[in-house]
Amino acid sequence: MKPLLKISQIKLDEPSSSDKIADKERLINGISRQFSSLSHIEINLKTLHKLPSCLRKNNYSVRIVVSEIGNSIRIIDIVDDSNIYALAIDIGTTNIVGSLFDMNSCKRLCSLELENPQIALGLDVLTRVHFAMLGRSDELHKMLIKGLNDLIKRLSDFAGVNQSNIYAAVIAGNTIMSHFLLNLDVENIPIDPYIPVCNKFDFLLAADLRLTINPESVIYVYPNAGSYVGGDIISGILYSGLYTENLPSMLIDVGTNAEIVFGCKEWILVGAGAAGPALEGGISKIGMRAIEGAIYNLDIGDNCEVRYKTIASAEPKGICGSGMIELISEMFRKGIIDNQGRLQKICDKVVEINDKKAFIIFDSANMRLFISESDIENFLRSKAAMFASLFVITRSVGLHFKDINKIFVSGAFGKGIDAQKAKYIGMIPNIDQTKFIPLGNSSLKGAEMLLMDTDLFVDIEHICNIITYKEMNVEGEFMKEFPAALFIPHTNPQILND
Repeated sequence: MKPLLKISQIKLDEPSSSDKIADKERLINGISRQFSSLSHIEINLKTLHKLPSCLRKNNYSVRIVVSEIGNSIRIIDIVDDSNIYALAIDIGTTNIVGSLFDMNSCKRLCSLELENPQIALGLDVLTRVHFAMLGRSDELHKMLIKGLNDLIKRLSDFAGVNQSNIYAAVIAGNTIMSHFLLNLDVENIPIDPYIPVCNKFDFLLAADLRLTINPESVIYVYPNAGSYVGGDIISGILYSGLYTENLPSMLIDVGTNAEIVFGCKEWILVGAGAAGPALEGGISKIGMRAIEGAIYNLDIGDNCEVRYKTIASAEPKGICGSGMIELISEMFRKGIIDNQGRLQKICDKVVEINDKKAFIIFDSANMRLFISESDIENFLRSKAAMFASLFVITRSVGLHFKDINKIFVSGAFGKGIDAQKAKYIGMIPNIDQTKFIPLGNSSLKGAEMLLMDTDLFVDIEHICNIITYKEMNVEGEFMKEFPAALFIPHTNPQILND
């Protein structure tokens, strides 16, 4: 492996009347002897300012922080000690997650998740794009940078690390988040023909983004593959290893949106759908993110008794994605809803609220949680979008669900979701349970991998080159399959097994 950062001790020949090479060129010659395969060496101006005194003070032996990528090297700083650290960051629409690494030992020191402060201007990316189009793009950029700097400070404080000793960051995010990060125009991304400013980003310095780490730090932002398939998906593909598979495999990443990756080492097809709100708290009045007080697991017993578990064992405040899937599955299993999601009056928990049918999930002196038929209808639309996307992508390459070798599950969908209950309501096909492989936050883990091995830049380039991007929202076959998938489990249940 070849870590993104390393410390190198360089011993140089001292100048003399017969050796009058300048300090910079002397250092380059010394590095070239130590790294014989290099074709390009870059030294920043800050390092040049420090170089003369450091050389003479230390008898022409210097300790440098370097970043080696391919056959080129960037000298980031001259240091007195060997403390060097780096960050891996996943910028999600809802949360920002980061890990801090000691690059000498290549060990993770800590990880932390914070809410994306842009939520104050909208829960979803399209709402934020709307604000950007109203002239508030700078505000969204600054909110995100502040959130990242808050995350960096908390990670550094927890690990007892000086932020000036952080010399690199690898960042993954969806296309719009990456554009907000770099303060690039986003207004053309959600409009046909869906064109971002760029898909591949040059290496940046921390100073360019006003990140509160060493200003000369190397910043790498994962490339995008389309307007709705961003660097977080590329990072997830890298981590899953799908691009190395001999047989067709699938990666499902459901957060605010649903991205579906299907392919192998020779080809990759990626599509984006709108199933995400079902798992991000946007589907009903009681929906919420997976935080304290969210119901994440439940079953329904006799007399419609709801047995539930909440995050941190707190009193229920709402229901998160996994809880919502289990709720709908259990309600259908017990006959509380029919195959169109309509409530049936089979127990006293099915009531009329504001002249509309609803099912009581939890009722106390402090809180009453219920799901209405309109909430159920919204969920079924997301469920249908999810299944229709899976169906269309699989069929578009002439394959069937039975041909899928592995299904990697990431994002909210891979975190606490009961696959059996998701299959029961027709959200995903009826595939052998052993084929499902949970990944956790694959975007963050892909960023961490790259910190540890820069040879993976070649793999990222390969992934980008073999991807075909499919716009699901303009796909005719998707619109044809969507209505049938609105039913539980489907108007043609056999299709779930095909």
